[in-house]
Amino acid sequence: MFFVSDLHGSEVCFRKFLNSVDAYHPDLLVYGGDILGKVLVPIFDDGGSYHWYPNGENLVRFPASELPRVQRAIADQGRYSVTVSPERWDELQGRPRELEELTLRLGRERVRSWLKLIDERLAPRKIPIVMNVGNDDTDDVLDLLRREGPSNLIVPEGNVVRAGPFEIFGCGYANMTPWHCARDLEESDLRAVLDRTSSQIGDPARTIFDIHAPPIGTALDLAPQLDPKLKPKTIGGQVLMDHVGSPSVRGLVEDREPVLGLFGHIHESKGIDSIGRTPIVNPGSAYFSGNLQGVVLDLRDGELASHLFVTG
Repeated sequence: MFFVSDLHGSEVCFRKFLNSVDAYHPDLLVYGGDILGKVLVPIFDDGGSYHWYPNGENLVRFPASELPRVQRAIADQGRYSVTVSPERWDELQGRPRELEELTLRLGRERVRSWLKLIDERLAPRKIPIVMNVGNDDTDDVLDLLRREGPSNLIVPEGNVVRAGPFEIFGCGYANMTPWHCARDLEESDLRAVLDRTSSQIGDPARTIFDIHAPPIGTALDLAPQLDPKLKPKTIGGQVLMDHVGSPSVRGLVEDREPVLGLFGHIHESKGIDSIGRTPIVNPGSAYFSGNLQGVVLDLRDGELASHLFVTG
């Protein structure tokens, strides 16, 4: 299988993900959650030409003929764009609900375009793709996957689904983050969600976990420590790191011992580790740069025979 996570709306990374079928010839594609992007970028209409602020500060003007290129560059970084007048943008800044709904609407439109690509590129070849949501995604995106996804799309959220010879247990919630994202839960609530759905797990030796939040205390859950302003703490120029994963997720892995655990969420913690007999992996994410990080996993005779981290 080829596993990626946390592409956060990056158009170029998602297309590379689908193109992996010709590079690695997997039997199964797995996307580990966080589909939506986070930022809406204004492109200002000057009446015949445009301008924007690529880094938030320096103004760049460009002709109308360059508009598609700029829009695509923004989309490749996982962001959304809207063409507005400066007056309209100022108005939106004072209407946070309207701004949020506009961002979510553009996010849903991109998800629909990705579902169409899956249908066009993978469905005719009968290549299944497991696609789960993450803590940054909204419930309506989950509904969109289930309602409009093509026949080869498998959505494991809150369920145990079949993919080839394996069952996949999915959970897109995460333990609480400082940003209080759409699908963040207090640890006790996350434990209740896992307990409620894990009862469906059959033979652990044929079960793969696809859980967005990694287990605590592993190589997969190290993230920067943050100060009260949510800026990384440093000492001597070095960023201080801490384990931020979920104790409940770790407990479930220890209890059930699945054949493989697939996790995401912590972009900085690309790596492989193990809990007991279970290998666990996080492909990491560098979506903003347009580089796709993923891992090719080869399961043979009920165990992980090999793995290969790749960057495209």
